[in-house]
Amino acid sequence: MLRFAIGALVVFVVTGMGISFLMIRNVRARAESAASFHARFVTVAVLRPVLQGFDLTEPFTESERHALDSLVRDRILSDGRTVRVKVWRLDGTVVYSDEPALIGRRFPDEQTELKEVGDGKVVSGISDLEDEENAFERDLADKLFFTYVPLRERPGGPVLAVVELYQRYSVIQGEIDTLVRTLTITFGLGLLLLYAGLLPIVLRASRTLRVQNQRLRDQAEQLNGLLAREQQTVSELRDLGQKKTDFVAAASHELRTPLTSILGFITTLQRPEFADDPVARAEFLGAAEQQTTRLVQLITNLLNAAHLEDGTRPIHVEPFDIDELVHDALRAVGRRGDRVRSEVADGVPPLQGDTDRIREILTNLLDNALKYSPDGGEVVVGTNLDGDLLRIWVRDRGVGIDPSEHERIFDRFHQVDQTSTRPFGGVGLGLHLSRAMARDLGGDLTVESTPGSGSTFTLWIPAIYASLESAAAPAHANTAWDL
Repeated sequence: MLRFAIGALVVFVVTGMGISFLMIRNVRARAESAASFHARFVTVAVLRPVLQGFDLTEPFTESERHALDSLVRDRILSDGRTVRVKVWRLDGTVVYSDEPALIGRRFPDEQTELKEVGDGKVVSGISDLEDEENAFERDLADKLFFTYVPLRERPGGPVLAVVELYQRYSVIQGEIDTLVRTLTITFGLGLLLLYAGLLPIVLRASRTLRVQNQRLRDQAEQLNGLLAREQQTVSELRDLGQKKTDFVAAASHELRTPLTSILGFITTLQRPEFADDPVARAEFLGAAEQQTTRLVQLITNLLNAAHLEDGTRPIHVEPFDIDELVHDALRAVGRRGDRVRSEVADGVPPLQGDTDRIREILTNLLDNALKYSPDGGEVVVGTNLDGDLLRIWVRDRGVGIDPSEHERIFDRFHQVDQTSTRPFGGVGLGLHLSRAMARDLGGDLTVESTPGSGSTFTLWIPAIYASLESAAAPAHANTAWDL
C-alpha cells in the first residue's frame, strides 16, 4: 500500500508536470498567436487605409510623420500593449516609426526576415534587444514580442512594405499566467480528487490481495510439502522395489546354493567307493552340516522378517545364563565357531529376557563377523554389565564399513555391495532384524567401524535380574523393559 501510494503520487506528479508543460507550451503558442493576430488586425484595419495616401518607397518627411503620429498614438499605442510601430521598405530601410530617430535608417541584417514577409508570410517572435535595430526599444520593456506583417494595397495584391509592431511580452505573459493558473488549479484539484478516490479502493484491494496472497503462500507451502512427501514416497517405493528385486534374486541364490551343496554331498556319500572311507564321510557330513546351518539361519531370518511385519511374534521372558547363551550362539554358527574367542565377563548373575531373540541377534552378529573376516581371522564376543544395561559386543578384523553406511546397513534388504558378483552372501535382513529385535527388548544395536580395520557391533538391553519378582511375562516390550 505504501509503495502504491508513493508510486501513484510520483506518477501523478510526473504526469501533472508533463501535462502542465504541454499546456503551458500550448497556451504560450495561443497567446503569441493572438498577439500576432492583433498585429495583423492593426495593419489591415488601421494602418493600410491610412497609408494608402503615402509614398512608401521613401522615408517619411517630418510633416508626413506628424500626420501619422497622431493616428498611431491614439489608435495603436493607446491599447497598453503595443509600444512601437515601424514601417519597413523591403531593402531594410525604416520609412516610418513613432521613434523619429529610426526613420531613414537602413539595417541590412533585417533583409532576410523582410524577404520572407515580402513573400507573403507573417513572422513573429521574441525580440533580441541586443541587436542594433532594437537599440531604441531597450527602455520600453524588459521583453518585447515583434510581428512583421506584409502591407498590401488590396488583398492579394503585391507587398508594398512591411509593418512591424512591438508588443509588451508582459501582457502576453499575463494572459499565459492567468490561463496556466486556472488550468493548474483545475488539473491539480482533479488529480488530488482522483488520488484521494483511488486510495480507499486500492487499500481495500490491497487488503484483499494480501489475504489472498497469504492463502496462496500457505497453499503453495502445503503443496510443496505434499509434493516433497510424494517425491520422497516415490523415491522410497522405488528404492524398496529395487531392494525387493535384489532380495528375490539374492534369496533365490542364497537358498539354492546350500541346497545344491547339500544335495551334492549326499549324492557323493551314496557312491560305493565312499562306503568304507570314514574320513571322507565325516568331511562331507561336516560340510553338509555347515550348509544346513547356513540354510536354517537364512530361513529363520525370513520367518522373523515375516513376524516382524505382522507383529505376531510375542516376547517370552525367562531366566538365562549369559555364558550359556553365548555358547548356544557359537554352536549355531557351526564349525566356524572355532574362530571365535569369548570374553564373557565373570560373575554376571542370572538374568531374565527373551532368550530366543537375544540368541538370534547374537547368532546374526557372529555370522556376519565370520563372513566378513578373512579366512582364519579371529572374532571376539564379549559381555559385561554397564549400570542397568547388559552389553554384548562382537568384534572382527574384517573389511570394515564406510561411515556413510553405518546407518544404512540396518535398513531392510540393504547390502553395501548389491552386485550379483559380490563375494559375501546374504539377503540384507540379518542386521535389520537384529536391530528391530533389540528395540523390541527396549534396547538398541550400534556399530563402530573403520574401513580396513574391522567392525564392532554392540547390543544394549536392560539388565533384568532373575532374582527380581517377575513371574508373569510382560505382554509388550515397552512395559517389560522400561528403564
